[in-house]
Amino acid sequence: MSNAEGTEVAGGKHVVPTGVAVEELDGGKKKLSKECPPDLKLLLQKKALVLTYDKMVDAIVSESNTRSVFGKWKDKEFVSIIDLFRDEFAEQGVKVALCKRTSSGGTVRWLEFIDVEVVGNYVPQYDVANLSGQVIKTCYTTLEFPKGVVVEELKEWGGRKKLQEKIPPHVQKFLEDKDLFDEYDALVQACVDEGVGAKMKNWKLDKLQEVKEAHAPKFEAKGVSIFVSHKEEYISHGQYGGHVEHFRWIEFVDREEQPNYFPQRTADAKEESCTVS
Repeated sequence: MSNAEGTEVAGGKHVVPTGVAVEELDGGKKKLSKECPPDLKLLLQKKALVLTYDKMVDAIVSESNTRSVFGKWKDKEFVSIIDLFRDEFAEQGVKVALCKRTSSGGTVRWLEFIDVEVVGNYVPQYDVANLSGQVIKTCYTTLEFPKGVVVEELKEWGGRKKLQEKIPPHVQKFLEDKDLFDEYDALVQACVDEGVGAKMKNWKLDKLQEVKEAHAPKFEAKGVSIFVSHKEEYISHGQYGGHVEHFRWIEFVDREEQPNYFPQRTADAKEESCTVS
């Protein structure tokens, strides 16, 4: 749904800015071949890209390997076809990205057609061709992150000790590249000392947020944003009720690579919130 800020996708969980036309891939090949969203149609006409778009869609629809036997889109094969047409789109000032967002409610995919003249510095954070390989695994979901974003988990059990013992490889390299070891060490120590409850010493989101706010300016001075993120999942025990699992992590964002990135699960809200790129 379009609004003043842009276009909502992923069931309203994400918003892309004005200048980015979206085509959601929720109806399979038939819908892709028969329908074209009005905003996208206007962009294609403006950029003289209708024929290029039609050729790309025809290639996606005719290639059997773009869908699995269960009717699911296959990202690698889909992107390989987009790659064949990237130069034609780029010549007219348009970038194309296949995007994917996964949650406990399922996986949604969409195409983004980016008008470089309008939003030249925009980077689609769910672009499947720009993933780093680093993930956060919960009970029901595997959260993926783009290049330019590294994450460190705050484990539920023994989390304070584990945070101090070892730096994940992705984070280690990121800190080296950005010369952020001193800032990182201070952040970790503050999380351990101040980011927990007074008695049980469990992680407390409100206290972790306070730590993040206090240390963020030092990271920002070197072009890096930091976020505390979390996800809650209810684990059913059948007739015996259930319990809630908590997953928490810190995100370090290189603003040169990801200028408009916003975390998928921000600790600012208990429920998933709509993020605006």
